[in-house]
Amino acid sequence: MTLSRRNLLLGASTGAFMATIAPNARVALAQDAGATRDILIVLFLRGGSDGLQMIAPSGDSNYISKRPTIAVPSSGTNAGIGLGTLDGVDFYLNPSVPELKSLYDAEQLAVVHATGMEMDDRSHFECQEYMERGVDHTSSHEKRGWLTRHIESLSEDRPALSTVSSSGDVPNSLLKYPQAVSIYDVKNFKLRGSEFRSEAVRSVNIGDSAYKTLSTRTLDAIASVEAGLQNESSETAEGAQYPGGELAAGLRSLARLIKMDVGIDIATVDHGDWDHHDNLEGEFRNQAEELSRSLAAFWTDIADYQDRVTVVTMTEFGRRLEENGNRGTDHGMASYMFLLGGNVNGGKIYGDWPGLDESDLVFGDLAVTTDYRRVLSEILVKRHSNPRPHDVFPSTAYEPLGIVQGDDSTVVTEAATPRRLW
Repeated sequence: MTLSRRNLLLGASTGAFMATIAPNARVALAQDAGATRDILIVLFLRGGSDGLQMIAPSGDSNYISKRPTIAVPSSGTNAGIGLGTLDGVDFYLNPSVPELKSLYDAEQLAVVHATGMEMDDRSHFECQEYMERGVDHTSSHEKRGWLTRHIESLSEDRPALSTVSSSGDVPNSLLKYPQAVSIYDVKNFKLRGSEFRSEAVRSVNIGDSAYKTLSTRTLDAIASVEAGLQNESSETAEGAQYPGGELAAGLRSLARLIKMDVGIDIATVDHGDWDHHDNLEGEFRNQAEELSRSLAAFWTDIADYQDRVTVVTMTEFGRRLEENGNRGTDHGMASYMFLLGGNVNGGKIYGDWPGLDESDLVFGDLAVTTDYRRVLSEILVKRHSNPRPHDVFPSTAYEPLGIVQGDDSTVVTEAATPRRLW
């Protein structure tokens, strides 16, 4: 993002960038929050990614009969990649994601199946809104994002670049958190013009006003990034083969920011266009391939940081079991989550498989057996040193799946607020 002076001052005046840059911020965070404070990266697959196409129960007769033209086969041409079993059912990764299988085999990638949010609504807007605020209909009054509540519950001073969105906009998971910074391309995070222009902006903002303070802090953040770009270690690592596309570009930029050691510990990334109502097989293959290759390149790029990074994917809903007349799938319910990290207990499928018999389905959809907030809560407690997950997700009990390593002996458990169940 390139900032004009006017936009800089407007952004500063609304609190778009706050807090001073802390030198050696990575060390400071480790000292303040403990060794388990990871860089948490939340990757939202927007559009409703089809969990039955990404992690397919290819031998299930219901799956085969309901998806006669698009089902991922267990053998033959375009066969899925054998992944493992869950509750006695064999699952296969989509054949377009071999890089994810390699990470799975290295026990750095884990899968949660039949996960999501219990909603009778099938609107992209509504479901993304509820999921990013981490609420359901019983707590719809909550206007902050779930990451905002998490940050607030940490009760600590944070460096200016601690919370970053690698998309064009800051997502609703950070709603009401004005310190979040949107940096899609770190090379263009600068004030349009020259160093003289930067100094000129500093000189016209004098005094002790909040306006002046925010402007100065914004310029300090820009200066920190510009200094980091001069460090050769922030360049793309050898062997990191990013594909084309916006996801790869955002992850490449984020990798550079991580290697600058500016104190980042929360980042959000978007990957859209998962709404495949027609031609699912081809369209899904393209999206999944971009996801797989981009994540693999990113993981190679940050090799020296893997032990303190956790990536989690989420999507607003899955797709219906039965394919439609356009060889696609319509909006459904349960889907999947990937977790990638140096402290992920990978190489395993987590959750409970609900089955695909007619009696197992909810309105024709795969049932949710693992609330997505259970997964996020475990990450926040074990990898982000937050002992109060109830402050973030009051309607979800802390029930870890054992999917990440870390200490949760000090977690404060409280009864979940009753909520609507099917």
